[in-house]
Amino acid sequence: MRNHNKQDQTGFTLVELLLALAIFAYAATSIMKLVGQSAKNLNQLEEMTFASWVVNNRLAELQVSPVWPPKNKDKGEVEMAGQIWYWLQEVEKTEDARLRAVTVKVATEKDMERPVYSLLTYVSEYALTKEP
Repeated sequence: MRNHNKQDQTGFTLVELLLALAIFAYAATSIMKLVGQSAKNLNQLEEMTFASWVVNNRLAELQVSPVWPPKNKDKGEVEMAGQIWYWLQEVEKTEDARLRAVTVKVATEKDMERPVYSLLTYVSEYALTKEP
């Protein structure tokens, strides 16, 4: 009859298996949190990108507008990427009478409490030339 020693036994003990499962569970939880955070960051990045396009479009409209000076507290809405974006422009005088500081803010809510994106630029008055 053969005698079994501890040295002949192979495999993991129950404690070793439980420890390995605990380590795996901790690692899996950390990975899931990281994936969730990445998805959230991607959504925020996408939102900021569309909001910056709305701001840039509004500023381009101001650059070519014949109305001088631009209206302070002018607001509006525009649809982009299947969503309604609300914008608000704030105009401040500068030392140069032909130059205005314009800040355009964009939000997803009409009350504009939490703007997604804001950009400051300067708009100058220019004379529109008439074709003869």
